[in-house]
Amino acid sequence: MGAQRLLMLLVANVLFIACSQQLQLLALKSEAAIERLALLDLRSSLGIRAADWHKKSDPCKSWVGVECQSGRVTGLRLHGLRRSKWGRLNPRFSVDSIVNLTMLSSFNSSGFLLPGSIPSWFGYRLSALQVLDLCSSSVSGSIPESLGNMMRLVPPELYFLRNLVSLDLSTNRLNGMISSGMGNFSEIKYLNLSDNGFSSVVPAELFFLFKMVELDLSSNSLSGTLPEVRHLVNLQKMNLGSNYLEGSLSKETFFSLVQLESLVLRNNRFHGALPNVLWILPKLHFLDVSGNQFTGRLPDLGSNFNATIKVFNLSWNLFYGTLAVQLVKFGSVDLSGNYFEGVSLGSNLTKIQLMRNCLQMGNQRSLEECRSFYADQGTRFDDFGVVSRPSSNSKSRFVFIMVGVFGGVLLLVVLVVIMWVIQRSCRHVEVNGATNANAKHVSKDGTSASTMASVDVPHVGKSFTYEQLAQSTSNFNEKFLIKNGHSGDLYRGRMDSGTHITVKKVDVHVLNNESYVSELKFFDTVSHPRLVPFLGHCLDQDNQKFLVYKYLPNGDLAKSFNRKTSGTDGDLQSLDWITRLKIATGVAEGLSYLHHECNPPLVHGDLKATSIILDDNFEVRLGSFGEVHAQPESPPTSIPEFTNPRTPGQCLSAGLSLTTCAHDVYCFGKIMLELVTGKVGMSDSDETIAKEWLEQMLSYISISDKEKLSKILDPSLMVDDDLQEEVWGMALIARSCLRPNPSKRPLMKHILRALENPWKVVRDGGPWLRTTSSRKSWAAAFFSSSSWRQNSSEGNAAFRRSGTSGSHSSSGQERQTSRKKLSSEIFPEPADAWFLESQNQD
Repeated sequence: MGAQRLLMLLVANVLFIACSQQLQLLALKSEAAIERLALLDLRSSLGIRAADWHKKSDPCKSWVGVECQSGRVTGLRLHGLRRSKWGRLNPRFSVDSIVNLTMLSSFNSSGFLLPGSIPSWFGYRLSALQVLDLCSSSVSGSIPESLGNMMRLVPPELYFLRNLVSLDLSTNRLNGMISSGMGNFSEIKYLNLSDNGFSSVVPAELFFLFKMVELDLSSNSLSGTLPEVRHLVNLQKMNLGSNYLEGSLSKETFFSLVQLESLVLRNNRFHGALPNVLWILPKLHFLDVSGNQFTGRLPDLGSNFNATIKVFNLSWNLFYGTLAVQLVKFGSVDLSGNYFEGVSLGSNLTKIQLMRNCLQMGNQRSLEECRSFYADQGTRFDDFGVVSRPSSNSKSRFVFIMVGVFGGVLLLVVLVVIMWVIQRSCRHVEVNGATNANAKHVSKDGTSASTMASVDVPHVGKSFTYEQLAQSTSNFNEKFLIKNGHSGDLYRGRMDSGTHITVKKVDVHVLNNESYVSELKFFDTVSHPRLVPFLGHCLDQDNQKFLVYKYLPNGDLAKSFNRKTSGTDGDLQSLDWITRLKIATGVAEGLSYLHHECNPPLVHGDLKATSIILDDNFEVRLGSFGEVHAQPESPPTSIPEFTNPRTPGQCLSAGLSLTTCAHDVYCFGKIMLELVTGKVGMSDSDETIAKEWLEQMLSYISISDKEKLSKILDPSLMVDDDLQEEVWGMALIARSCLRPNPSKRPLMKHILRALENPWKVVRDGGPWLRTTSSRKSWAAAFFSSSSWRQNSSEGNAAFRRSGTSGSHSSSGQERQTSRKKLSSEIFPEPADAWFLESQNQD
């Protein structure tokens, strides 16, 4: 009986174990089924393509980015996953279904757009989470306090991480105040909170972290004054640019920062004098305080001064006084937009930018503006070097002085007349062929003509009266000012006939008049639909000259690239890819005309985003022809592309009176790179920053690795799979244009042909795209390939008639350049909206 009972207990135990295992198996299958449904719901809410997460396959075995242990989901990696078209058009932070992934320990969405705020339930429902990576996911809003409940992810002692060395939260949409608790990071060396939405004052606790080496709080909305920084004795780099910081800087502010190498305070509201200690810090080599309200005279640095600052930017402040000769010791100096007076520094202007000051040189402020400023400072302006008549109590002394003055003036007049006659004779010889091919230009019908110097300037275009232009611009009212250009100020206007115009006002008393004369002569000799329409001029005034163009409503590329949406939120929307490619092709058409259809070839010489003008259909018209000239007969073999004698980052070459067609190609390469990355106008920024940016961008462009390009691609640019090759193709073309050796850059006619089918550039992948390829390899690629010849012959024929951009389908089939339209079709008259709006504001 006992044995029978023991046997029954044994059987019961076996059955219990079997049932328990079966129940566990059923529970596991049930949980797996729940997690599968959760993943399918996540695929739907994020718009993940079925090719990556196929409905009929096992998520733990086949789904990209899904990690499992024992059939349970433990990790999700969204980085690199592709979205459907719906998902790309509607990205959002919609991940509610992951609450059912109870074993999830890692969630990585770096580079995967999740616009929106972090859900507060993250801190309550994802208790097993150990890794959370939202880098470059466009997350906005504040970090929810509930994340403090995730003991495995963010412990409550976050701000007591004594050994934390580096923290980078840059390029997100974090807002609110910067926590003073960060002052507890006693070992931190690198703190980057840039490019967010942090507001309020900068916590003073950050400036007691004496081990800090690099601090970047730029591009936020921080306000208030700058806290005391003397405790940051190990600081090497500090960037507080593009905020709303204000107040003055004391003399002792930076005295103890002997390790400081780079200081950026640009685009804030600082005022008062700039501390003199900045000029003597032993390691400081980069200083940018542009776009503030600093004022005062620059210090006397002494003849034995040894500059350690290689680059400094004091532009667009309120500095005044004369320039010190010691400025030439610096590597690059930008003093534009101040009120310096006196003489310039002569031949050293190649590394000193001085536009929009009160100096005795071209491209300066008006006499009235300078007089008014100096009067406010309680001192007298030198009136651009004009000597006033001295006063004397002695009548006889006054007579002698006046006799001397008039005698000197008479002698000066005689000398000026003699020099004018000599110069006139020399110019006449040059006009009539003494300078060979450079003394020729192309006429409107394509035939060779005499040099532009022989043009009868008053008869170029229509002659307007000053009264007409003043009335059309409401006496050049500031509200009609488009921009202050280096060759003159541009205003919008409307004639009585209803014609919309753009008027360039050139102050010849301040600016060098060669630029506007060259532009008049240029428009008298050439004509093409890709050039800004020139209407006429007004030369009646002695001190002011006016050039008149047709008004194009979208302005230049730099201003129209990001546009406000029609919604009430006022968000900015950048141009789509089709429009960007259209613009690049239009620019290439204009440059190809100048380089290959004019005899001799013409060099634009001033190509940048602000010289690319767009009409209401975003058709391109090239402008800014003040630097145009014939291609030199013997172009230099090497050109320092980044150094520019006038404005920071402008695409001109220093030390050369004439640039080359290859230099235009280089500048166009930067334009294409800006269109791909979304950083339009970046090359016009500070010279050193622009160069570093360019070198960094080029390192991500490879013919063998398309994925590298995604790291620099404009995040706002949403392109279908079949257009990604076009983007890649344009990037590769841009890289070829940016080769250091001018002789290895492709010709514009080849660039134009490549842009008509940029996807074909990638698919061909020929040797002409390698960094070591020559210009001949480009020519061989286009003239030996039957597919290129057939694909481009029709487009080139149409280009010679007019010029427009190609239109592209979204399919994977071969694209063809659209038929060119007539000029009147491409550039219709703009609407009256802007003018009526301006009148309503009166």
